[in-house]
Amino acid sequence: MTDCCAHESPESGDARFDIMKVADGVYAAVAAPAYKVNCNTAIIESDDGVVIVDTHSKPSAARVIVDRLRELTPKPVRYVINTHFHWDHWHGNEVYPAAHPGAEIVSNDITREAMRRKGLKRIDDHRRQVPVEIAKLKADLAAAGTPAERKQLEANVRLAEAYLAEVRTLQPALPTIVFEQTMKLYRRDREIHLLHLGRAHTEGDVFVYLPKEKIVITGDAMIGWTPYMGDGYPEDWVGTLDRLAQLDFTHIIMGHGEVAGRDWLRTFRSYVHDMVEAVRHEVAAGATLDEVKQRVPTKLAPTYEKAFSKYGEYPPRAFSQTSNGPSRW
Repeated sequence: MTDCCAHESPESGDARFDIMKVADGVYAAVAAPAYKVNCNTAIIESDDGVVIVDTHSKPSAARVIVDRLRELTPKPVRYVINTHFHWDHWHGNEVYPAAHPGAEIVSNDITREAMRRKGLKRIDDHRRQVPVEIAKLKADLAAAGTPAERKQLEANVRLAEAYLAEVRTLQPALPTIVFEQTMKLYRRDREIHLLHLGRAHTEGDVFVYLPKEKIVITGDAMIGWTPYMGDGYPEDWVGTLDRLAQLDFTHIIMGHGEVAGRDWLRTFRSYVHDMVEAVRHEVAAGATLDEVKQRVPTKLAPTYEKAFSKYGEYPPRAFSQTSNGPSRW
């Protein structure tokens, strides 16, 4: 696995990606931490075109990838796959059919319905919430005590205002092709499996599996830090990961974080399992919700804090967030 081409431009805003070659014709565009989170994108080149997996939190971020593709291949994008309905994985969808007429957007029927029923509402929520966020940032800026703090807040104001301008003009592009349990794309030189293995991060998580290359693309069913569980199914998650473990793969392109090996599946599965069991234990012992929030992260920290804090603070999002809203992750 090699670093193909790190790149940024003044027009990128907070969209920064390192493109890593994972196998011949298979790349991971690994997103840098951003004020408005961007997901990773997988790029799969075949004989007649390109398959893209996930499209970030905003069209401008997707355009960065469209521009970067020209450095990799002259072939058009044929398919865009959405792994789930969260905003940071599909709000760039509209860019691909505009840049590559005829590109189809693919997901399973559960995810498309979640986009329609929940995702469109969250776009409206962002349009209402971000002006409040900007006002708070400006108030914090006025009270900033150090030049460094002021500089960071000024940057955040600019990024929040740019995001608001984009979300106000967003043209949500829903999937044009859906499947139920399994869909397979056969190209002359590539076999691509789209799988729904069960509930995990959301009800409809899509896994993309390349059996020849032994690569799996997981969306946020696996990430490089503590998972957000606000729309998740923690009690089902481990079983879904167990079904994933039955596939023959060596590399994992996750929804966020660096490309990982199979060992990370064991670590991530163990964390979800241990968290669920710790919560069950505390509830059975009569703990209050506040006590569970305090005790469970503390109990798990000796085992998982180091592994799960590479990109930020360890405490689980299930305990610290109430929605997968527009805030920075």
